[in-house]
Amino acid sequence: MYIYKYDKRPLIENSQSISASVFVRNYYLDLKKSVSLDNKYSFNFNDEQFVKDLIVKIEQNSTVNLKQEINGKIEFTEPNRVKLTYTKSNLGKGFVFWFICPACGKRVRYLYIPPYSEVSACRRCHRLVYEKQNDNKRFRGFNKFF
Repeated sequence: MYIYKYDKRPLIENSQSISASVFVRNYYLDLKKSVSLDNKYSFNFNDEQFVKDLIVKIEQNSTVNLKQEINGKIEFTEPNRVKLTYTKSNLGKGFVFWFICPACGKRVRYLYIPPYSEVSACRRCHRLVYEKQNDNKRFRGFNKFF
């Protein structure tokens, strides 16, 4: 992890991020394409058992890799395993998907991979901040005008 002393903290905007809901949706779409239409496999996101089975498949088969370009060559980092969980949505039917941060074990919506690291973790573990949070508190009001 990053340890800062007298410098500004690293920014979220400079890091690669992945959302749990986008991750599940992309895996679901790939799974739906691979299953033939002859198969009578039902895709129902309102069924809790289907969601549990989908999360088990994702955890067994999925990893998160960092794709970066170094000296014109595209390189991938070591794969990081992901853990997922879900909660029922308060807005009616459906579920909200969450990652379990590999570093601290907290439930988070986004995992980040900053430029200086190969590990995917939440923003608290990487000590990432938004750009405005690095500004001096006295001068934050002036930024609204400029």
